[in-house]
Amino acid sequence: MISRTHIGALIALALPVHAAVDFARDVRPILNSHCTACHGGVKEAGEVSFIYRDKALGKGESGKTIIVPGDPAASEVMARILSTDPDEVMPKPEHGPRLADAEIATLRQWIQEGAKWGEHWSFVAPEKHQPPTVKDTAWPRNDIDRFLLSRMESEGLKPSKEADKAALLRRVSLDLTGLPPSIAELDAFLADTSADAYDKQVTRLLGSPRFGERWASVWMDLARYADSEGLGIDGRRNVWKYRDWLISAFNRDQPYDQFTVDQLAGDLVPNATLDQRIATTFHRLTQANNEGGTDDEEFRVVATMDRVSTTWEVWQGVTMGCVQCHSHPYDPIRHDEYYRFMAFFNQATDNDVPEGHPTLRVPLDKARHAEAGSLQDKISRLEEQLYERRRSMASRSSWTKSSGMTGSSKRAKLEVVKHDGVEEFRTIGNVSAGAVHTLDIPKPTGFRQLTAFGVEIRPVEEAKASHTPEWGAMINKIQLELVSPDGKTTPVPLAEVIADEAHPIFDPNLSLKGSNRGWGQYTKIFKPRHAIVTLQQPLDIPAGATMRVILAHATDSAGGAYPLIAKRGRIALTDNNAWTTPDAEVEAMKKELADARKALAGIPATTTPVMRDLPPELARETRQFIRGNWIDKGALIDKPGTPVVFPPMPAGKPADRLTMAQWIASPRNPLTARVAVNRFWLELFGTGIVPTPEDFGSAGEKPTHPELLDTLAVRFQSDMKWSIKSLLRELVTSAAYRQDGTTSPEMAERDAGNRLLARGPRQRLTGEMARDHALAASGLITQRDGGAPAYPPLPAGVWRPFDAGDKWMTPPEGDAGRYTRSVYVYWKRSIPYPTLATFDAPSRELCSKRRILSNTPLQALAVLNDPAFHECAQGLARQMKYQVGGDGDARLSLGYRTTTSRTITPDRLGELRALFQKLEKDYAANPDLMKGMAGTPDGAAYTVIGSVLLNLDEALIR
Repeated sequence: MISRTHIGALIALALPVHAAVDFARDVRPILNSHCTACHGGVKEAGEVSFIYRDKALGKGESGKTIIVPGDPAASEVMARILSTDPDEVMPKPEHGPRLADAEIATLRQWIQEGAKWGEHWSFVAPEKHQPPTVKDTAWPRNDIDRFLLSRMESEGLKPSKEADKAALLRRVSLDLTGLPPSIAELDAFLADTSADAYDKQVTRLLGSPRFGERWASVWMDLARYADSEGLGIDGRRNVWKYRDWLISAFNRDQPYDQFTVDQLAGDLVPNATLDQRIATTFHRLTQANNEGGTDDEEFRVVATMDRVSTTWEVWQGVTMGCVQCHSHPYDPIRHDEYYRFMAFFNQATDNDVPEGHPTLRVPLDKARHAEAGSLQDKISRLEEQLYERRRSMASRSSWTKSSGMTGSSKRAKLEVVKHDGVEEFRTIGNVSAGAVHTLDIPKPTGFRQLTAFGVEIRPVEEAKASHTPEWGAMINKIQLELVSPDGKTTPVPLAEVIADEAHPIFDPNLSLKGSNRGWGQYTKIFKPRHAIVTLQQPLDIPAGATMRVILAHATDSAGGAYPLIAKRGRIALTDNNAWTTPDAEVEAMKKELADARKALAGIPATTTPVMRDLPPELARETRQFIRGNWIDKGALIDKPGTPVVFPPMPAGKPADRLTMAQWIASPRNPLTARVAVNRFWLELFGTGIVPTPEDFGSAGEKPTHPELLDTLAVRFQSDMKWSIKSLLRELVTSAAYRQDGTTSPEMAERDAGNRLLARGPRQRLTGEMARDHALAASGLITQRDGGAPAYPPLPAGVWRPFDAGDKWMTPPEGDAGRYTRSVYVYWKRSIPYPTLATFDAPSRELCSKRRILSNTPLQALAVLNDPAFHECAQGLARQMKYQVGGDGDARLSLGYRTTTSRTITPDRLGELRALFQKLEKDYAANPDLMKGMAGTPDGAAYTVIGSVLLNLDEALIR
């Protein structure tokens, strides 16, 4: 073991001191590589962690100071690093090699300079930088190019020539709209010799309705958009109105900050519109599990946690899933901070029920959105007013607790006990679905008349249920009978059931009629719930008579797997005549409410699940989970919050989902604009400035051009006012984007990923682009603006597992609905549309930050054999045969240009001509080979040619 007296000498002999050490740039990578596996956020061996400054500069289990600023010799970390004792040295020999001399020198210099701590670059607010001076002043078209060219020149590289006009229009058309340019568009651009010809094309494409469809498909991966709920049953889910909202948001260039707020908390925005509420479907796209026997609370918690992870991954580029179990392994985000953030989402009313509540009724006709939104606002306002009047009346009423109550039950065993001096009915042992409780209550002393009674349902174990709810209860029917002293029973007419919330999921009055959906706690109960049941007329109770309350329970709630029976409850009585005295104002409000509901129901509509929070009086507890286990609860989270490494949320505002959303969308947030800019860059150039868009933390890759990223981030917020179209315009009009994409062997070896941008982007088409490209080239494509999901042709047998309950309804050939764009295709998580999946589309069960595009034989086989592509080949064949005059070469040339946007070369033309002639001859000799392709030999030959053209590399590249 090396003695401390020798540490100073060894340090003095270390590598020479260089420029000041930067913690984030120089020290953090060393600690992450060698130390944090044992001394990080997951594990703090010896009570040592190098994630947090206070712990790194504190004392370990040994009592020795880990890092002493300004004194490397007194720092235990240096002693351990320099030790030759295998029991003392760090890292331990079995955990990794000794630190390199240069790394030791860096740590030594850092400590000597005062061990100044610094946060990772992405956690520090971006700053705008002056574009660097470059030698080649002719090439740059904007400041993006100056940043890129400066790096190229430092690497001894030169930018490539500009791409030819046809290739450039194809690239920008596919990038901005997801569709190739038509022949007419190509011809118009080639004929336009004005200096701003390209800029005019960019303006046209940014203004196209197809722009929103292209970029919605990108965001749908992030939003985990699917038309099915995932997991076990993977049943249908109506969410397509969110997809339409998304397309519209991109088309109208909604500022990215408001785009963010609307999706995270549009329901909480003051005077929220119907469209803002639709936007919150973003976080209702979590998976649900309605398979029999599943626990609704478990999957409610899973959905809540998914919202946490998705929010951080989409807007912050930070991995948060691991923090549900322990502190972040590499970044200074603590375990409890995860749950403080989760508290923002933990008050959502959805709870994994089959009905998907809460849902929003949305008109099929977008022109009626404002009308429906106004009606919904009116309904909500009237419900609130009625609720407040009833709550006020309840507070003014004198409530008498039951005394001497007895009880029995069908399908359950019932007893009456006193708890804290109050009588309660309780079930004993197991209960069965459809149980009926009968509660007999003697007339209380001095009680005049009964005008209303309260029914309270309570969790069996209230303290535990506050954080781990029990199965609730649904009351199928509430009845009241008067039992005379001689045992004769008389039904007592009831008027109304008033719930303890303004906007109950189901109409409580259904419990007066007999319904499986009425008043109760569906499906989990975590705190006492109550309802007030009013009588039509005051009830005089003779001496010796008994009031009998009958509570019949629903039989098919929770999928029939768990009987929703009141296992514990109380009854209270009141003789306040106000409950049975007609109130003209209340009746007028009820009529107005009924009229508004009728008017809303009269608007043809669909529904979409949306976010909505519980009222404050029904709020859930949020607790920290021990090791991420939702059943094993720890400390109570007193208030929602964000990690302290980030700027705090604004003071004086409620700690709710809206404030959190505004915090994310604020220019003070160091990550939001960076992550957004990087994502749009990735889509256009193939690789982000930060090559790991899913991880902007210290475990991710550093930006290739940090000053460019920060400058664009600041300008996106300020100069561009969060305009996505402005950002994209600047990117696609840069000289870097307009370069030729040809790759030389030397460049491929030096910069295979094209991170230095010395050549133009050259990317494989996405799944949506590949299908839409084929539809466009064939002339079959049908353009539409929104609507319910589409069902294009499927390969035989693909849908067989879902034949019974989830029909795939492909329109007949020639029907326009068969050829709509891929963004509208019905997306089933368990079986994504085969073409899209083959071309690397994710299943969207979880948030997907980027697609890793591939080039596989399966893709070629799909384009050659998939029935949808076969129809496209037939359509392209008809284009070649009938849409152009001249000889066969002219027809083949048209097909090639339609699919590739290029003019055919002699060698390509010769190959296609030879293939066509052979095919035509073979089909003429053997007509049976043409079946399913065309009615003539030349038509069949053109069909095969069409299939070949659609499968060319130059046809599948943008």
